[in-house]
Amino acid sequence: MTTNPGIYAKRRAMLLITIALLIVISVAAYFFANSYNAGVIEELRTQPEGNRAMRVMAITFPDGHTLPVNYLREGNIVFAGSDFNWWRSISPEGSRVNLLIKGEMLSGTATVAQDEDYTYEVFERLRPDAPTWASKLVGAKLVTIELD
Repeated sequence: MTTNPGIYAKRRAMLLITIALLIVISVAAYFFANSYNAGVIEELRTQPEGNRAMRVMAITFPDGHTLPVNYLREGNIVFAGSDFNWWRSISPEGSRVNLLIKGEMLSGTATVAQDEDYTYEVFERLRPDAPTWASKLVGAKLVTIELD
């Protein structure tokens, strides 16, 4: 049985092109997300009574990283749903965070909820228009912040 070296060269070239495209797409997505997030955070600062500020807050972690996230405030507790990995910035014992909610700077201790039933019960209030299966599909986590 003979092998055709041209086939292997073509496969290798396609693999390298695919890897290069994935790298380019990942870098572009990273820079787009960061510039988009910066714009949302600026809007939250300059328009605390705007439509976005009614449902989005800025959360700042101990390392100084700030993200805009949807939130639900119930008294002294603020809930946020994490569909991405930012919840990993919170230590298992809890982490101090700063929040910008409707122009007000607040501080508190953030923890990640471990009870799945509780998580989805809160998600029904936090995300009333989103189906529960979507949060489960992406492995969403509930972050609870107890305000000072």
